[in-house]
Amino acid sequence: MGKKYSVKEISQLSGVTPRTVQYYDNEGILKAERDESGHRVYYEKQLYLLEQIMFFRAIGFSLSKIKEQLIVGTEVKDIERILDYQASVLYSQKESIQAKLDGLHVAKELMSEGYEVPWELLSHLMRSLDEVDMSTWREYEYSEEDLRLFQEVFDSEQAALDFYNRFRKISLQAAAYNASGVPVESELARTLAKEWQGMVRHATQGDERILSAFTSVDHNRDRWNAGERRLIIEAEEYLQEVLKRYPDDL
Repeated sequence: MGKKYSVKEISQLSGVTPRTVQYYDNEGILKAERDESGHRVYYEKQLYLLEQIMFFRAIGFSLSKIKEQLIVGTEVKDIERILDYQASVLYSQKESIQAKLDGLHVAKELMSEGYEVPWELLSHLMRSLDEVDMSTWREYEYSEEDLRLFQEVFDSEQAALDFYNRFRKISLQAAAYNASGVPVESELARTLAKEWQGMVRHATQGDERILSAFTSVDHNRDRWNAGERRLIIEAEEYLQEVLKRYPDDL
C-alpha cells in the first residue's frame, strides 16, 4: 500500500488544517481508510487526490462540484473535460466583470459630455450580461467552412475574446447613446461608427467569405445568450443610423 499518513501528517504535507481533512472524509470527497485502532489513515493516492482538490478549490470549484466530478483514478481526458468546464465558468465571470467596467465607462462618458445617463437601461443590460454563459459559444454549431474561417481569424481563445469584448463594448455604447438621445451628427456618434468599422475591418480582413460567416452567426440570434440578444436589439437601430451617416469611414 506504500507509505501511510495520519491526519496530522497529511495535513502538514498539504497545508490544509486537520479539521478540513476530516471534513473532506466525512463529506466523501477524500475518503480515509482506518487502522486497527479506528484512526484515519491515508496513502499516496489520497495525498495526490488532496492536492487535486486544493487546486480545484483554488480555481473556484465548489465542494459539491468537486464531489460530483472528481473521481480517484480519473483519466487525463476526464480531467481535461473538468478543467474546460471550469474555464468556461471563469471566462463567464471575467466577461461579466468586463461588461460592468464597460457600463461604468459609458456612463462616465455620457456624463462628461453633458448627456443624461440611461441608468435603468444600463442596469437592465448589466444584469442580463451578468448571466451570459460563455460555454454557449464553445458549443455553437458552425458550418464546417465557417468554423475553418473563424479558426483562421481567431488563432487563440484570447483573440476571440478580444473581439467579443470589442463587439460588446461598442454595442453597449450604441444602446446607451440611443437611449440618451446622442445625435448621429455628434462626435461621439462619428467615433462610434469608426470603431465599429475598424472592428469589422480587422475581423474580416476584407474577405467576403469571413464577412458571410459573421453574418450567418448574426442571423442565428436565437442561439445567442439572452443578454447578448437584448444588447444588440437595444443597439442595432442606432448603429444602423450612424453607419449610414458615416459610410466613408470604412
